[in-house]
Amino acid sequence: MKVSFSFCLVNLLIFFFTGCGIKTQEYHSSADNVIELKKYSTKVAVGNFSANNAGESHILCRLAETISTPSGEPFSEYIRKALIEELKIAGLYDKNSNIVIIGNLNNIYGSSALANAYWEFDVTISQENTSKTFNIQSKTNYPSAFLAFTACTNMAATLNKGVKELVNKIIIHKEFADIMQDYKKQ
Repeated sequence: MKVSFSFCLVNLLIFFFTGCGIKTQEYHSSADNVIELKKYSTKVAVGNFSANNAGESHILCRLAETISTPSGEPFSEYIRKALIEELKIAGLYDKNSNIVIIGNLNNIYGSSALANAYWEFDVTISQENTSKTFNIQSKTNYPSAFLAFTACTNMAATLNKGVKELVNKIIIHKEFADIMQDYKKQ
């Protein structure tokens, strides 16, 4: 009886604290970001977004779940696609533009700690073939939970919000405005 109880308890703990991977949501544009971008008239292209951790497409959550991008693309590509979507919705994306924005994902970190759950990004944005470069650091808090499954589900569900906030910090940055303004005059 004691062995049976221990076996059931272990299985119950495994059920609550481990699992399979969780995919994040597809990126959806933000009305706030589109409104901010509508201040510009310059059309731009978005080039390559590299990463210090090239190819990284998932993060381990509580040593139990992997949080991965919807299509398995690297996080740097997920961020690149998000920026493109925002620019497209604002009518500012032109893949043939001579103004090309490139980026590097220096670091991405996700924490699902009970009292301190957040996504953190460190990105460098540049204008291709120029010296215009700036760095953005963004941190998005989200609600965590005691149970690993719930905490990791929350983590996956909030990547989209974190990337929206990151894109917002990119597009409101003075250097981004300089890129957009320089060519607005031409």
